[in-house]
Amino acid sequence: MRIIPSATPISSSDRAFNYGDGVFTTLLVDEHKVQLLPYHISRLEHDAAAIKLNIDICALEAAIAEQVKTIKSGSGDNASPKYVLKVHVSGGQAGRGYARSEDSEALVRFSQHPYPVHYDSLANEGATVICAQTRLAIQPLLAGIKHMNRLEQVLVKHEVDDAGAHDAIVCDTQDNIIEASAGNVFFYLNEQWYTPSLKGSGVNGVVRQCLIDSLLNDNCSLHVGEYDLSYLRKASAVVITNALMGVMPVQKIQMPDFSYVDFDVRSDAIVALKTRLQTALQN
Repeated sequence: MRIIPSATPISSSDRAFNYGDGVFTTLLVDEHKVQLLPYHISRLEHDAAAIKLNIDICALEAAIAEQVKTIKSGSGDNASPKYVLKVHVSGGQAGRGYARSEDSEALVRFSQHPYPVHYDSLANEGATVICAQTRLAIQPLLAGIKHMNRLEQVLVKHEVDDAGAHDAIVCDTQDNIIEASAGNVFFYLNEQWYTPSLKGSGVNGVVRQCLIDSLLNDNCSLHVGEYDLSYLRKASAVVITNALMGVMPVQKIQMPDFSYVDFDVRSDAIVALKTRLQTALQN
C-alpha cells in the first residue's frame, strides 16, 4: 500500500480510473477531529477485503491522522471548523485487462472539500425528496460496499436535480426501498424504527451502522428488512443519514403517482435519534 501525494496526477493505468477498482469513504472533520473514525476504518477494512484488495489498515489509519494534522497546521484564522476529507483506495496500476496483477500495490489518495453548509438549514427545515425511477441492480457480492462504481448514483442525482428536489428514495429492481442518493434511510412506523436490508444492493453507511449498533445495544426496537414504498405512506417520520448530514429529516416525499406524503420534521422520534447519534459522536 502506498500513500500518493494529493497533487500527483492520476495515471491512465490506475485501476480505479479504468475499472472503478477501489473503495472510498467520506469523513467529516470537525474541530480537527474525525467523526465516527472507528466506523470509517472498519468500513475501509471490510470493503477492501470484499474486493480482494490488500491494505495495511493500521498504516492507513495513521495516514488519516497525519493528513488531519497537516491540514490543522495549515489552517488560517478564518478556516471553517468543519471540512470533508475523502479517502480513496485504488486497486493500483496495471496494464490493460480486468485481472489485478499480483504485484499491484493499493494506492491511497486524500482530497479535501468544503463542508456542505446547506445541510445545516435542511436539518431544521427537512428535505424534499422524490422517488427515483432509476433502480439499483442486485449484486450480493458488492452489497453494502462503498466501491468506486457509482454510475447508478450519478443517474439518480440527475433525477434529483431535474426535479429540483434535495434527494431521492431509491429502490432496487424488485421495488424494495434501499437507500437515498448518497445516504441511508430510516422510517418510523408504529413507534418503531425501520431501515432497509442491504443484502442485495446499497451502501452500509457509517451513521447507519452506528445507529443500528446504538439502538440494538439499548434493546430498542429496530426492524431491518425488505420494504416497498407503501411503508413510507404509513410512516410518521423519515430520515436520511450519512457521515456529513448526520440525521436529516425528510419533510415530504413525492411518490411515483406525483402525490405527496408529508412528515413531521421535529417529531420526538427524530429528536431522540439525533440525540443518539450526538451521544455516539461525543463518546
